[in-house]
Amino acid sequence: MAPFEIGETALVVEVPSAEPLVRGLRERYDSSAAYGMPAHVTVLYPFLPRERLDDGVLAALRELFAARRPFEVVFGGVGRFPGVLYLAPEPDGPLRELTEAVAGRWPEAPPYGGGFGDVVPHLTVAEGLGGEVDGGVAADLASGLPVTTLVSGVTLRVFDGESWRAEGFFPLGEPPVAEFAFPGPLRDRLVAAILSGDKTATAGLLADYEHCGDPLPVAGRWTALIDSAGRRVSLLETTQVRVVRIREIDEAFARDEGEGYDTVAQWRAAHERFWTGPEMAAVLGGSPVVDDDTLVVAERFRLLGPA
Repeated sequence: MAPFEIGETALVVEVPSAEPLVRGLRERYDSSAAYGMPAHVTVLYPFLPRERLDDGVLAALRELFAARRPFEVVFGGVGRFPGVLYLAPEPDGPLRELTEAVAGRWPEAPPYGGGFGDVVPHLTVAEGLGGEVDGGVAADLASGLPVTTLVSGVTLRVFDGESWRAEGFFPLGEPPVAEFAFPGPLRDRLVAAILSGDKTATAGLLADYEHCGDPLPVAGRWTALIDSAGRRVSLLETTQVRVVRIREIDEAFARDEGEGYDTVAQWRAAHERFWTGPEMAAVLGGSPVVDDDTLVVAERFRLLGPA
């Protein structure tokens, strides 16, 4: 029998950048992981029952979170509550403020049912450990720290009896746009591949970011995917960013670009044609030279939901 009630809801900050470190441990020692709850910091649980989440509540949540700005947190240490092992975010003040804002707006839904006087932000990894097992798990976690993420939004999840289903996404502030290629047929194909789930990675020239003065993407960043007409069609979340030489791109990344590449050679040929084409030359003030040591920004992302 599930340890949650059908219709329970939770507002959480999901932390995909922590998944490589904590997924295996959470699957063994965190009951929520078995029901589809990803690595997260709880903003408020339980929130209002599912039947109370009408358009007015959703609009109020959207407005509440939009009034705040994204912020970075670093999980640099392992903490303990009685029977619980967790990663501690720093600074934790902005996370506390999110909880206080929601609880203040809906006082009938206090954090954890009002069972704790001081709600400490944390990313639960394991429950019910003891003795040597606890020490070993803590040591394994510490060896993989720090983990950094940008908190760009809050996810509403609902327990449907089988899993914690994502049912709403609320950005902090106005998310920047995500533009793939230039408006036209190529962008339309890429957007379609993202919306279908086929495309979960992308690569750009580091020189393009530097020339345009654009910041590099970071894990946890939410962006609004736009189509050729400039319409916001979905929210994306960056899960991993690497700056690598083009020769370091592997077949797994090439396939995850979702454009039908079977080999790295195919991926590279297509990207070189785009990067040295007339549209990119107009942006960069000339056609770039692309060789084995050219630096590219390799980004992985996941599709969230409507923007």
